[in-house]
Formats: sequence, C-alpha cells, structure tokens
Amino acid sequence: MKYYFIVNPGSKTGKGKGLWDELENRIIASKIDYEVFFTKKDENAAVIAEDICREHPESKRIIVAGGDGTVNEVINGLSNYEKIMFGVIPIGSGNDLAKGLGIPSDSEQALSHAIHPREFKKVDHGFLEYLDDETPSRKFAVSCGIGYDADICYHAQKSPLKKFLNKIGMGSSIYFIMGLKLIFTNKRAKVTLKIDGKQKLVFDKTVFVASMNTLYEGGGYPMAPDADPSDGKLSLCVVDRISRLKHCFLMTRIGKGEHIKSKGVHIIHCRNVEIEADRPLVLHTDGEFAGKHSHVKLSCLPEQIRMIL
Repeated sequence: MKYYFIVNPGSKTGKGKGLWDELENRIIASKIDYEVFFTKKDENAAVIAEDICREHPESKRIIVAGGDGTVNEVINGLSNYEKIMFGVIPIGSGNDLAKGLGIPSDSEQALSHAIHPREFKKVDHGFLEYLDDETPSRKFAVSCGIGYDADICYHAQKSPLKKFLNKIGMGSSIYFIMGLKLIFTNKRAKVTLKIDGKQKLVFDKTVFVASMNTLYEGGGYPMAPDADPSDGKLSLCVVDRISRLKHCFLMTRIGKGEHIKSKGVHIIHCRNVEIEADRPLVLHTDGEFAGKHSHVKLSCLPEQIRMIL
C-alpha cells in the first residue's frame, strides 16, 4: 500500500521543512513506497488531497505532517473514506487533533506509528454549513466555534507574537495570551440554538459556542472533557451570562476541564445544531478563520475516517 505524505513546510514558523528532511531519512530507510507533496500558498492542502483521491482511487495511506490547520485543509479535499487510512505527524503550534486522539507529540514516534500502524480508530468529522449566504460548506476535524473562542483563533493567527513563541517552542501559549486580552473586549451576543431540529434554546448574553469533535482546542484546552470522537455526535460547550471577572476565573480552570462545573457553562451533545446570532460573529474551523456569520448549521457527518493512532 502506497503512502502519500502532505507536508506543510511553513509549520513551526518555517521549521517544517527541516523537520521533514530529518523524517524522510527514516522513511527512505523503511523502504516503503511513498510520494511527498509540499503545500504552497497558491495550492493548499485541500487541492493536493483532492488530486490524490481522484488520481489514486485504490486503498492508500495519507499522512499529514503539519498542524491542525493543515489537517483541516486536507480533510476538505478527501473523498472515498473507505479507501483511506489517515495519519498525522503533529508539527504545528497547537496539534489538538493529535492530542485528542493520543497520537504521539514526538514527530519521530508519530512517523513510526504511521509506517507501522498498531491501532486504528474510526473518527467523526464535523460539517459547517452557512445559512446566511452562499459561502461553501466546510468540514472540521477538531472543532468549530463561534464568538469568543473563534476571536482568539483569529487574533492569534494574525499576531506576530505567535511566530516568536513558535521559535521558542511555546506556540500554543498564544491562545491563552489572546484569550486573556479578549476577555475585556469581546462583546456578548444573543444566540438561538436549534438542537437536532427539535429543541430550541436561547442564550441572551453568549460568550461563545464551541462545537467539539475531540476533547481539545486552542492548544490543548479540554473544552469538552467528555467528548467522544467516534460517537456520531458533536459536544457543544456554550458559555453564557458570566461576568468578565468570572471569565478570568474560568480561564484558570479550563486547563483541567473544571470549567464545566461552573454556572453559565452548558455542555450539550447532539448530532446537529443550528446557530442563529443577533449579529455576524467570527467563526473558526480547527483554529482557522472561517468568516463572520450570523446563521450556520453544524453537523456530525455519518461517514467516519479510519485514523492511524
């Protein structure tokens, strides 16, 4: 079975190519049949993945060397899941998917698992549909959020501080830093949720709605500690009606998943949710900016992908 590696050479603030060169020496020594593709600014990973699936319909292993953003691009180009075994070598700044699935954080160990699989797990993917305009829908592997958590991702991606933190091996801390800053500027919104097409819930001072497929987002924070990536459901974390002072306090508890015990934090498990806000809010999919919208639908896709753990 052939391996197709999709590598983001710009991950880790440009260190991705150097990390890959070290890994490729091990791949060559393993004598597997493989091909490697590098992402470019004018050709993202979704296009590469789409081409691989179209030109090579046989069974194959597709391995991503990059962060959650690169994984997000790749899954948006995949088709014929039954013919794919999917692996991740986490060399991004957050790597929440790998952490949530127990994939080794060490790139050499992750490569070893990918080449010599010991365990497979069928994993869900989420699906984002825009109901307020004709923006193309997107899949997500880790999470999709609207409001405060998406604002964090948006500002973290633009911040020059992220590059510096990546260089010193502290890239994920940018999310905590931006989170603290935005506590005092983020505006609440009135949000209506329609759960599984039936139950309607209204939150009039919503901080954010995070729809989780795995446990972690934002560089290792267990937003939905009991999320199961294979149960066919999304795990929503809704934060509503909390003061900014209490918000600061929650930031100290979220690292251990203890925020879910606090008043104003709601955990909801569902197959789909329609979200309607009183104004356009920032969205993210797997930490990547996904526009500003006021009416969207999030679903758990029935088709699962076989992950190499």
